[in-house]
Amino acid sequence: MPAANVPGLPGGSIVVDEIGIETGRFGPYHLKSVYQAIYHVAEDVLTPCAVEGFVQPQIDFEPVAPETFFAAVAPEMQARVKALCRGLHIGNHHHIGADHVMLHLNCEPGLADDRDEAFAQIDFMAERADQVDLRAEMIVCGFVARDISHEGVPDSLAKAMRAAGFGLAVDDFGPGHSVLDRIQRIRPDVVKIDGAWFRRIADLEAAARLLAKLVAGLHRDGARVLVKGIETAEQLDVALSVGADMVQGYLLSRPAMAGMMPDLKSVEIKRFFRDPQKVVIPLR
Repeated sequence: MPAANVPGLPGGSIVVDEIGIETGRFGPYHLKSVYQAIYHVAEDVLTPCAVEGFVQPQIDFEPVAPETFFAAVAPEMQARVKALCRGLHIGNHHHIGADHVMLHLNCEPGLADDRDEAFAQIDFMAERADQVDLRAEMIVCGFVARDISHEGVPDSLAKAMRAAGFGLAVDDFGPGHSVLDRIQRIRPDVVKIDGAWFRRIADLEAAARLLAKLVAGLHRDGARVLVKGIETAEQLDVALSVGADMVQGYLLSRPAMAGMMPDLKSVEIKRFFRDPQKVVIPLR
């Protein structure tokens, strides 16, 4: 599928191998889809409800850090290349083997002075979802918190996402993002707490109390809260105590390449704790 013929995409392509796995091509890079599970908190059980799609660039079958890859992409091409990656993750979603599992994608709004391209990318995502029989309501589009401040994500773009049937999320929410008023305006379905920030404050009792109040406020505004970046049992305990609706992180699930079946079984929370001191029991 030549990406050059798709509005909003660069002169790359998406190719399909003999077992149906899609790979993106951009310059010398091969782009692979990687998925990490997201778990819904239901009383004393964590149940897989979604996966987040990431890109793993490769050159000559050797992995390249995504930061290195995107640093090599010209600024004016960034939004288009990321759109190519989103199309790839949509195309590979069915390899997860669980039709009920939603797909979370980072959906940056594109260049501030090129809204036509941003809207073209929404149309492209809808087309890709239709091509692979993935219902639009199974896709959650996330905007990074810093991008929704200062009119980074206009109401018209959020409305276009809604009109296409996609869910809406605010990603990497943390300190320094004075966007609560805009969150109230665009009414996201999900607000994702930045993992790096959460790990820094997880062992600070006062900060955890403030986070609990923030989560309660987001709930009042109709948003579910996902805490990302959980790496220890103690961090999981804090995420649960502040009222997180969903959790994600290396403690719970390692990212898996498209075509490698991820472990999407429900997990009893008590399995992470061996005794009252909450010593973790590794699952793998």
